[in-house]
Amino acid sequence: MSLADYLQLVQNAIQTDTLHIALSVDPTTQHVAPLQKNLQNYSNSHIMSEIEKASFFGGDWPSFETLVQSYLIFVRDFDPWSLQKSIDLLIKFYESLSVALNNNQNAKLLRLVQESTSSIVRLAKLVDEKLMSINGRTNDYPRLSYMTTLLLKSLNNIRNDPELNIPSKRYKISILMFLSITLCQTYMYIDSVMLCNNVFSNINILALDKSLISRKQLIQYRFVLGKFHLLQSNYYVAYHHFYWCFKNCHQQAPLKNILLILKYLLPSGLLVGKCPNLQYLEAQLGNHELLQLYRPLIQCYKNGDLFGFSKMVAKKQEYFIKLGILIGFLQRVRILVLRNLVLRTYKLQGGLSFDYVRNALEVSLSPESMKNEFAARHEWFYTVLNEGLDETLVETLLMSLIDANLLKAKLTPSRTIIMSKTGLFPDPYSVYEKGIKRNDKEKWLD
Repeated sequence: MSLADYLQLVQNAIQTDTLHIALSVDPTTQHVAPLQKNLQNYSNSHIMSEIEKASFFGGDWPSFETLVQSYLIFVRDFDPWSLQKSIDLLIKFYESLSVALNNNQNAKLLRLVQESTSSIVRLAKLVDEKLMSINGRTNDYPRLSYMTTLLLKSLNNIRNDPELNIPSKRYKISILMFLSITLCQTYMYIDSVMLCNNVFSNINILALDKSLISRKQLIQYRFVLGKFHLLQSNYYVAYHHFYWCFKNCHQQAPLKNILLILKYLLPSGLLVGKCPNLQYLEAQLGNHELLQLYRPLIQCYKNGDLFGFSKMVAKKQEYFIKLGILIGFLQRVRILVLRNLVLRTYKLQGGLSFDYVRNALEVSLSPESMKNEFAARHEWFYTVLNEGLDETLVETLLMSLIDANLLKAKLTPSRTIIMSKTGLFPDPYSVYEKGIKRNDKEKWLD
């Protein structure tokens, strides 16, 4: 295929809305191989000169001409046997694409954006990972990091449409959501989670009509939003998004998708006082390894067994670190486990007294066993006491539960517990629901 034939192909593609084929970065696309052969004698300036003669869009879209030039340079120079030598050409093409989107005719490029984003992000990840392995480095993603700046530019250029939020722009909205989800996933992958906040802010300000967004994309978006809040220790908000995803998952959704949501929903639920219905999950999943992990953990949680809970978390420490939940399971969850301990003590004893609580704590914390279990491995952060259990800890626990509205009672100077006649143990989730304000800018999602 000659350059002139290819430029005519682009002209035809503009008319038939098939630019995603004419500008496809897939090297197996029909025109790529013959075109590469015929471009070898063309310089960059010669290519641009021929493009300008073609007068695409009447010459009123210069950045589209630059996009076509970047594509032809990619086709001319890419090495089919070396991704490492070709990746920068692909990224340069995507850079031109992100700039070309700053035009009111950018709808012509939307499908190209979707297809090229998926492939180039994936290939950039492969190259960065390979070079990290070769050079013995960690968390070094120069190409992916640069791709995030281009993804953000593409997102902003698409969202600048003043008439975006109307039914006829449904496809454009889907590409906007696709870019948002991909960008946040990439930020999280390269450990730049805080940058997701910029994406969410840019989407929230649009106040999109969610009826114009597919349920699949809403689940994907709210899932990454939930992960963002989870990693910021906003457990209540994270649970709210994960639970919505789970509740709105189609009954025929692939099992891996449901498990991925549950992977985050279960621990975030425990951090806000929500225990899952294990019988329901077992009916859906059988004896899945995820349930095998959480079943004993939940039992310790309900029983108020902090030593048992901590021991199980320690065994799966690396798993919970990768999940971003370990700090929550070391700190936030303790007050809820001990609240359940005091509740269980109340039910067993038919009342509450300082001594009842002290004796229950002795069993729950097992100070000597906890010290022996964790001190030997230098895992001091799992321990609660440096010395033996004393009355100060019991008093601190009771006052903490009262201050957190998890126990309706008063503790007198003589250490008598005066219990409320109603609602002695408020539901933890209801307490958090009343006390934690969600971001009003995310209300469009509900």
